Amino acid sequence: MTLTNSANLVVVITGCDTGFGSEIVQELYNRGGYTVYATCLTEKSVEAYKAKQSSRIRAVQVDVTNQNDVNRLRAQIEAECPQGVYCVLNNAGIYAGGFFDFASEDSFQKIMDVNYMGIIRITKAMLPSLRTFAKSRHSPQGKHLPRARLLSITSVAGRSNPPAHGGYNASKHAAESILDTLRVELSPWEIDVSMLEPFYAKTPLVASAHTVLERVWKESSLETQKMYGPNFIQGVRNHSQQLYDRSMPSKWVVDAAVNAIRKQNGAAKARYLVGFWWVGTLIRLQETLPSWIVDFFTKRIMKRTGAWPSDPFLIKDAQRRTIA
Repeated sequence: MTLTNSANLVVVITGCDTGFGSEIVQELYNRGGYTVYATCLTEKSVEAYKAKQSSRIRAVQVDVTNQNDVNRLRAQIEAECPQGVYCVLNNAGIYAGGFFDFASEDSFQKIMDVNYMGIIRITKAMLPSLRTFAKSRHSPQGKHLPRARLLSITSVAGRSNPPAHGGYNASKHAAESILDTLRVELSPWEIDVSMLEPFYAKTPLVASAHTVLERVWKESSLETQKMYGPNFIQGVRNHSQQLYDRSMPSKWVVDAAVNAIRKQNGAAKARYLVGFWWVGTLIRLQETLPSWIVDFFTKRIMKRTGAWPSDPFLIKDAQRRTIA
């Protein structure tokens, strides 16, 4: 194992195959001053990083749902980085959506295992190295170092509950809850804990959302499909496409993450809301308005886009059979 250059700050980022993760790794690499451990799910992605032949990018194949993989990552970093880890960015995440009627119990389990338990496993594994770095700031040689930090990319879904994303929403709410707790619990060790809450962004995850929704629809029972009607999935597909078309550039999230990593002075913010200017206002309204008002407008949007059951009790279907 080759020791990292102590002149570079060590950053660990999960989920670097595509999307935010890969873009953040590239941006930090371009800026210099960091040794980045980029964890990837696939061997192909690891080999692509290794092809750069840079000691400042160290790709490791890690499935955040596999404790053995996480333990191996911890052992490697503790051996190669005696100076400790400056920043951990929990970015790995998946989307396994669909209306509750269509989503399987396994999909709820899987999304919690990645989006929530993945954060738990990686954070627990990296805490000793984060503490080592934080302690080094109290030595004469470390006075110039920034504060250690734990960053996690959650979502605006961690503070709202859009329909058709129940499992995803729940995983992000759970992630934000534990991170709010950690922000206080880790403060004695001078480890800043922050969340980046992106709005919909043009990433492979958002682009493939309609594919996931269509798949769970096809896997549902014929009786369930009848309740929602033949045009329902088309309405969902149209709504999903509209969301993607109106999504923000992924670079906004990348820039926010890089800025949070590079922040030198003062405590980091608890939350970085990333999106259009009106997103913050919308979230605050959802959190403060009575639930019946929020539900009213949400249902209006669903009906207008066609993502609404056409015959919930199969009354029309029964009437057609009676007439026939």
